Amino acid sequence: EKTRGRGLTFSGHARQRLQARRINLDAAEINKLAQAVEKVAAKGSRSSLLLYKDLAFVAGVQSRTIITALDGESRKEHIFTNIDSAVIVG
Repeated sequence: EKTRGRGLTFSGHARQRLQARRINLDAAEINKLAQAVEKVAAKGSRSSLLLYKDLAFVAGVQSRTIITALDGESRKEHIFTNIDSAVIVG
């Protein structure tokens, strides 16, 4: 199951991670992530790491899907593989 928001799709896995880690995103924050995905899509990226505040998201760029989400504690020793771009979202 997927949830769509502001041009992004959040996979079931990502929604579970958001809920388990108590990460709540408002419309403005989702819009910032969507804009970041659009920017890396224009550069030809396929999979991107999005860093926003103390959060990290992995996005499937072509499908505009957030695949997973990590909070600051979870990402400390996490290794990100199979990405071809990274964006610091402001």
